Parts: sequence; C-alpha cells; structure tokens
Amino acid sequence: MAISVTFENPQLAVIRTHGTLLRAEVDATKHLVHDHMQAHGKQHVLVLIEDGFTNLEAFVSWDDIEVDHFIQKNIVRLAVVGDLRWRDSAMLFFMNAVSKFQIEYFKAGQEEFARAWLVSH
Repeated sequence: MAISVTFENPQLAVIRTHGTLLRAEVDATKHLVHDHMQAHGKQHVLVLIEDGFTNLEAFVSWDDIEVDHFIQKNIVRLAVVGDLRWRDSAMLFFMNAVSKFQIEYFKAGQEEFARAWLVSH
C-alpha cells in the first residue's frame, strides 16, 4: 500500500505516502480519518511524502467522496513534509476544495518543524 495513517494521539493523524497513490487506497485512508474524527474530534494532520513517492493517480481528488466535506471541516491545521518538487502538486491537491484550515509545506528533513507548527496556534 502506498499510503498509511497512524493516530499518534487523539488529535494527530500522521499520513505517510510513497509510490503512486491509487484512488482506492486514498479513499480507504479518508474513511479511516473520518471515523477517527467522528470519535475524537478535530485533528491536526501531518502528511509525510517519503522517498519513492512518484505521483497521484490522475483521478485521485481531495473532494470527491462523501466524507471529504466532513474531514475538511474538522482539520485544524495540515502540514506536508516532502521533497520540494512535490510542493506545488501537494498544495493544489489539498487546496482544491478552498480549505478553511491552514496548510504549510515543509521541505524533506523538516518533520520536527512541521510537528511544532501544527501545535503552535
């Protein structure tokens, strides 16, 4: 699987990606995040684009299944960490739905900065 999610605490979802993200995998992850949010409330989300990430499948979208609107309303902040070559694609993917939460991109190796930013509000 090219995507996985862990919940490091009730308000922090960490999503790791590598390879090519396929629609079914992204949708399954969205459902896990949705279910966790329903049980634990609003979330800070950390997305780690790991070495070996190749791209999003063309038809994967941030706002195309029934749980997306709920997820977007329940994210406090979203930090993305990865190689700078993925910054524009990642920002377009997450901002596609005109998000109401703050999004920041951090270059690879700055996971600790991203984690600090997530909780610094």
